[in-house]
Amino acid sequence: MHRYSRHVISGDPLAGRDSELGIIRRALSGAGKHSGVVIAGAAGVGKTRLAREVLRRAEASGERTKWIVGTESACALPLGAFIGALGEAMSDPLANVRRVIDSFVAQQRKARVLLGVDDAHLLDGLSALVVHQLAQSGGTRLIVTMRTGGREPDAVTALWKDGLLARLDLEPLSAAATRELIESTLGGPVDARSANRFRKLTGGNTLFLRQLLSDQIAAGRMRQLAGVWMWDGDVAVSATLSDTIARQMGRLSPGVALVVDTLSQCEPLAVDVLCDLVRRPDLAAAESMGLVNVERTGASLMARLAHPLFGELRRASAGEMYLSGIRGRLATRLAEEGDADMQATVRRALLRLESDLDPEPGLYLESARHAMTLLDLDLADRFAAAATQAGAPGAAGVRAMNLVLLGRGEEAETALRDMVDSGLPDGHHWATVRAANLIWILGKPQVAAAILEDLAAGSETPAQAAERLAVQACLDAVSARCELAAQNSRAALSFEALPGFHAMMASLALIMAMGALGEVDELASVAEQALRRATTSFQASHMRFWFGAVYGRACRLTGRIEEFVGTAKQLADSARDVPGLAYANLALLLGNAELVRGAAADAARLVHEALAGAERHAVTTGLRAASYFALAEAHAKLGQATEANDAVDGARACVSPDFLFMHTALSLAGGWAMAASGRLSEAVASARQAAQLARDRGQPTHELACIQAAAQWGDASQAARARELAKALSLPLADAVALHADSLLTGDGEGLLAASAAYRRIGDLAAAADTAAQASVAFDERQHHRRGLYAAALAKELADNCGGLCTPALRTPAGLKLSGRQRDVVELVVAGLSNRQIAEKLVMSVRTVEGHVYRACQRVGAQSREELASIVRSGPGDGGTG
Repeated sequence: MHRYSRHVISGDPLAGRDSELGIIRRALSGAGKHSGVVIAGAAGVGKTRLAREVLRRAEASGERTKWIVGTESACALPLGAFIGALGEAMSDPLANVRRVIDSFVAQQRKARVLLGVDDAHLLDGLSALVVHQLAQSGGTRLIVTMRTGGREPDAVTALWKDGLLARLDLEPLSAAATRELIESTLGGPVDARSANRFRKLTGGNTLFLRQLLSDQIAAGRMRQLAGVWMWDGDVAVSATLSDTIARQMGRLSPGVALVVDTLSQCEPLAVDVLCDLVRRPDLAAAESMGLVNVERTGASLMARLAHPLFGELRRASAGEMYLSGIRGRLATRLAEEGDADMQATVRRALLRLESDLDPEPGLYLESARHAMTLLDLDLADRFAAAATQAGAPGAAGVRAMNLVLLGRGEEAETALRDMVDSGLPDGHHWATVRAANLIWILGKPQVAAAILEDLAAGSETPAQAAERLAVQACLDAVSARCELAAQNSRAALSFEALPGFHAMMASLALIMAMGALGEVDELASVAEQALRRATTSFQASHMRFWFGAVYGRACRLTGRIEEFVGTAKQLADSARDVPGLAYANLALLLGNAELVRGAAADAARLVHEALAGAERHAVTTGLRAASYFALAEAHAKLGQATEANDAVDGARACVSPDFLFMHTALSLAGGWAMAASGRLSEAVASARQAAQLARDRGQPTHELACIQAAAQWGDASQAARARELAKALSLPLADAVALHADSLLTGDGEGLLAASAAYRRIGDLAAAADTAAQASVAFDERQHHRRGLYAAALAKELADNCGGLCTPALRTPAGLKLSGRQRDVVELVVAGLSNRQIAEKLVMSVRTVEGHVYRACQRVGAQSREELASIVRSGPGDGGTG
């Protein structure tokens, strides 16, 4: 860590304090019995900033304000805080008190006065008396700040005890408020892990938070990736932050400093262990100074630093050789205790790795496996590399496997090829891992196919054949050979001793195949077994979130949305403080869960975090492509055409032509982006083409998804095929799509409302909103206006419940029946194209375009094409839609 110069940043000073601001506003309004508020809280929690901002806003509205500060230096002077109001005419103390009070009363007669008193706990007795008398008079409104934990004048305490002022205990910022403040300061979203890290280090202390954030920006540790701010690396500590923390810590004796430095390297520590490394009196002194907290846990005492930034400051200022010695002594002492769990083993191994002790290869290798289980692949790579360098048997294989999971495909390919070429007895095993790396990470399924063919042509044990079939199933799945993928994956999974990595490969392929085929009977049980395996196998642990996303796709294709949302929550709850690349996969999983239930805005936020993680770790896995798919759909459903099209461009750049299984998702992402851009005819044509390809490849649920999307865009031409799929698949989703397409074809408003209800039961609120909006148009076309109003209100309610959708169906007001070319023209008007540009795009004359626009304006009472666009954008329930 390093020290950096000060870098000042700014943002909304009240970010995260909306509820507190409301309390202050009510206290100052005069509506109640109080004439102001006392803001009490710990140092740095943001009392002064909050009070000053309230005064600033009062000044901006024309009110008169006065700001008085209590200080240690003025505390020794009678009326020290108000000495500026006395001038040179000094008299006896009580007369001076009366003069100050009268001056405020006189000001109050001229205009409303708001008096701010900062650090009231430092007021001298007479100054506190003035404040109390002003509050008692009720003529002057006050906002007073006071630090808790110390002694304050009785007159200040009486402010709230006597009911003169309301008391607001200002707590540290919550996790949500911390994130809000960070994003307000940065002017953009921050990923959840970084926000949590700031919250953990600062404890919600506003002063520390602002300075720590400033330091990370100045040091280049905060970076914006894929539009999301992320915090990488260690903590940068500036001189300003060091001085602030040092003032709180005070002067440390060498013994107390050793206590703090030891805990800075490893906490919490049992007091018995710690006192073998430091003197017990020094620990007691550190506790009495408020530097260390000692708590009883069961039968033992545990010590930890009172504030995380104490440790960061000491780490930033101490020498590396000094700290290496501390880590070595800690590692040696902890080894005597024995490790209670894998976290303890990893902690001890990291201490030894960064100490002045000799390497311990076996410990490093064991900890690499544990770190993989704990989802920290970056730390696992450090341990595996150290174990390999120290000559631990099997370490090279663990590192190669970890490189695959990290998405570092080229490095993994080099390591795995060398292992296979070296003629080791387990060369067959590593050849299958290499094939998996080529399929999933490097996007070279054809190269993987050649490797698997060579293995199949040779002599194999049953165990080797099972491993090969597991990876072969993946190759079949990505190549859209769904029946064969299911067959090979089941054959592999029938071998009970299948390694964790290969078992997850087979499970992934089977879930993909079953989802595409619409086979749901075993879907949940296969997922449950795979996720159970992920908690016990270091090879499989990291794949739990990736597998969860694939399972989610299968659930969506088969209409099991609530099941997916529940599984996503369960997976998120299964691991805390998810690190690095694992969090990116978790963010995608949670984002997809939000997207399938219709919460497009929440989905976009989470998936942007996933994409930022993919960029941060430079991975080329399906994580990146899947993130782009989800972003295109989410932004399109929010009516954000530019962002949707950008996501589609990103998806096209990273989807391999050989990954046939992704083609449906890519086509639908592109279709949603085109629909958001007003190119509905192109969107529908793309969906139809993708549906035909899926049909040719034997992917009936993929075909169904294309038909559903086209129906949401107003196309009912595939109604007959939807009925055939509903009969073949026997899925509630297929029945809903068939009813949707049929009712759209016949203009049956009641049928569309029934389809909307069916989508709601499945859990797809966005599709339900679109279908209700289409029902509104159908009712209005048949002069059933009351039913049309009801359907429009239902569509708006559903769209609002999703956080605000703006799809093509929801942009169509009731009473404006749009179909064919007229719909295309109006959508392009909404997209901002001129009549000539629309004519060129749709290959028609400008006069024809003008006719369509004129008739559409007549239908909704618009006076111009701009007003038409505004009405269409407003959606059902607004802009004259009823």
